[in-house]
Amino acid sequence: MPVFPGEDELISLFECEPTLLDNHSKDTPFYYNEAKFNFTNQEEEFDVTISPSYGEVKIQVKERNSTRLITLLDLKRVEKFEITSDKKERSSILMTIINEETQQTVEVDFKPNFKLIFKEHLTR
Repeated sequence: MPVFPGEDELISLFECEPTLLDNHSKDTPFYYNEAKFNFTNQEEEFDVTISPSYGEVKIQVKERNSTRLITLLDLKRVEKFEITSDKKERSSILMTIINEETQQTVEVDFKPNFKLIFKEHLTR
């Protein structure tokens, strides 16, 4: 079962309310819903879609002035989603994907500027 932060922690991290796929039913727990967060920093615009129960995370980053696509990261098997920094001037996450012979980590900084670091480690 994928490990993700709760809705309140993600709202704090992204500093915005999510748009939920199933927003008609208050009975659907956040973990089993799909949440979209749209926010900006000084340089970039972010569209982050999270489906915790499926372990899916999609991060789309565009240049703020021109809306030119900078990065599209579409992950389907995130085992662990951790908030590594949630401060006014700095926010970042670490995602872990475990495969049969490798473990991949994706570090993403949202503030002050966008940065993505992808690493793959052999586990055998």
